[in-house]
Amino acid sequence: MAKKKRETIRKEIQNSLKKQLQAKGADIDLFNDQIQDYMMLWDLKEQLKDDIIENGLRLKYSTANGGKVEKDNPSVKQLPLINKQMLMLLKQLDISTDKVIKDGGDESDEL
Repeated sequence: MAKKKRETIRKEIQNSLKKQLQAKGADIDLFNDQIQDYMMLWDLKEQLKDDIIENGLRLKYSTANGGKVEKDNPSVKQLPLINKQMLMLLKQLDISTDKVIKDGGDESDEL
């Protein structure tokens, strides 16, 4: 099976969040702006993941005197912080696994 492109996944997530707001009757500018903030954080999360995949957990640097030094990749530390902010936005929007509204409009009792 072909892997979905990042932009396709992004649009699906954004549309899903918008549908959740619409189903709750909360499709207003303030909350739509929060969805945009969530998507910005999603983009950052994906970039951090790319950096970790590309550069690993540790980065190698050349010092001014020509020596080699390894340091922790800052993306590893930033990734959980971004995830935490994303979860906080979902909480603010009152979107959680136990409150998912399916396409039919009924709240789901199942995951």
